[in-house]
Amino acid sequence: MKPAEKTVLYRELAKLTQADFHLDRSVDLLLSQKTAPAPRAFLEGLKRGLEEGKSLTEAIRSHNQESVSGLDLALMEAGERSGKLSAAFNHLARYYASADGAAKQMRGAMIYPLILLHLAIILPELPSAIVASDDGPGFLPKVLLSFALLWAVVAGVYFLWRWLSKKALTSAGVDTWLNRAPWIGPARRHWALARFCQVFHAGLLAGLRMSEICRLAGEAAQSGSLRAGAEVAARRIEAGETLSMGMADAGTFDALFVNSVATAEEVGKLDEEMARWTTAETISAAQAMEKASLWLPKMGYFLVVLFVGYRIISMVTGYYSGIFQLIEQ
Repeated sequence: MKPAEKTVLYRELAKLTQADFHLDRSVDLLLSQKTAPAPRAFLEGLKRGLEEGKSLTEAIRSHNQESVSGLDLALMEAGERSGKLSAAFNHLARYYASADGAAKQMRGAMIYPLILLHLAIILPELPSAIVASDDGPGFLPKVLLSFALLWAVVAGVYFLWRWLSKKALTSAGVDTWLNRAPWIGPARRHWALARFCQVFHAGLLAGLRMSEICRLAGEAAQSGSLRAGAEVAARRIEAGETLSMGMADAGTFDALFVNSVATAEEVGKLDEEMARWTTAETISAAQAMEKASLWLPKMGYFLVVLFVGYRIISMVTGYYSGIFQLIEQ
């Protein structure tokens, strides 16, 4: 499902469960409405699982595993255990609304540079369309070939990023390198920590064991480095250390975050601290995406200017080289 579809689905489920509708009844009500294909398939799978006597998370794992992320499962599991399922759905709706808005902003910012890049390909070839020449391909074949190369590069970068992002879910090394990418890296780090804190907060409200919460939050963070750090922290907790000491030993958590957790542990307000960090990191992630949406188009404009400059110089060089050849002859 797309983030926008998840936003609507989880918002409706939150509304119904908050009104004390049973989950079976909530699913039936949503299925009776006109729903997009992906959410409908999710609801139908969920209904089958519930009819089999499974819990919410078990039903989703059985019939909708490919439609959800670790964040979805972790929050819903914590919501089930704590009896606060509507709060879990509300958390997910807010998260996917923020993620969808940031992604749309990023895509919108890249449209204009791509249009300019297409114009930069077409304009230098216009002289060949005006002045017919038998030496080599004409205007249309050159433009189509350039477009094909451009989109091959764009597709290559897109699929490479998707592959690396998938690897970064479990690989701390790949995740660390992606987090160092200009503009995109900070946004990835903030989103990951926001997911971690969100699930940790829900786990605390559900009364789960601290080591179990740590592992759930690490998986939900969708970050290889945070996942590895959470596993180290969970083992330290099981060995008798505090959460903050375990995080400090892991070495993958931000020092400011670890210090805040240590203070919150001392005063007994860890749930409030995790809620505060969830909000703060979500805002920081949105700001980082906004910054990226401002600077990435500028980089696109810069590349377009370089390309146009190169084509102009090539055109002028080719023009004068022909004149010099005629003079020499």
